[in-house]
Amino acid sequence: MKKIQLLSILVLTGAVLFGGKSTAHKAQVNFTKAELVQAESVNTVLAELVIDSEVDVKGIQFDIQYNTSEIKSITPQQIENFYVEYNPELSRKDASESKVMRGIIFSLQGSILNENPKFEVEFVVDYQGTSTIEFLDIILADVDGNSIDVEAQSYGISPSANPTPYKTELSSAYPNPFNPSTAINYSVANDGHVEVMIYDAAGRLVEELVNGHQDGGAYSITWNATNQASGMYFAKMVAGDVVQTQKLVLLK
Repeated sequence: MKKIQLLSILVLTGAVLFGGKSTAHKAQVNFTKAELVQAESVNTVLAELVIDSEVDVKGIQFDIQYNTSEIKSITPQQIENFYVEYNPELSRKDASESKVMRGIIFSLQGSILNENPKFEVEFVVDYQGTSTIEFLDIILADVDGNSIDVEAQSYGISPSANPTPYKTELSSAYPNPFNPSTAINYSVANDGHVEVMIYDAAGRLVEELVNGHQDGGAYSITWNATNQASGMYFAKMVAGDVVQTQKLVLLK
């Protein structure tokens, strides 16, 4: 059986991976720009699907929409021990030049998804604007095959062959308040040593997220506070002469 036929069966039936029962948990899903892709096309960037879920995720089914006059293709990257596939035959295109891509990510061994899926986004040649990627439908499955309620937002992404200069700053974490994890977003204007640390309300170091050299650019790192108590925490970024702190609230 071809992969494309297998994907059709999984997506249409959902019999094994995606059960009809919905959990009481809710997850948040967002794209974030990860980095440039070392490819022949200078208009290719890497986007990361950030998943914030209270329960373990075993599989993902997604429909995402994009404008074909701006984006040439969106291709999921492979994940070790996971089946990652999208089906062009299930994609559809309307008169507005919007295309919907349907895909699925799951493990035949029942493994838990412990990394955020990544997608190569290739822009149309010479496109330099900001294009919108929109979720029409996304389903997460827990270890029992039940679906997890999902909140997702549209995402604006642009090619970075000639990127706008970055400002060194610590941006708003999302979500905040959070449970049990949050994405800490920051950018650095120049190459150099960067530190991102988490402190508790008493000023004690809780976790070291980043401590090393980073190239200038935008970054996002997830802090999982599963083993921490509810309360107030602080994310502190040090990059060159810039020191910034942000309050984080963990609610369990």
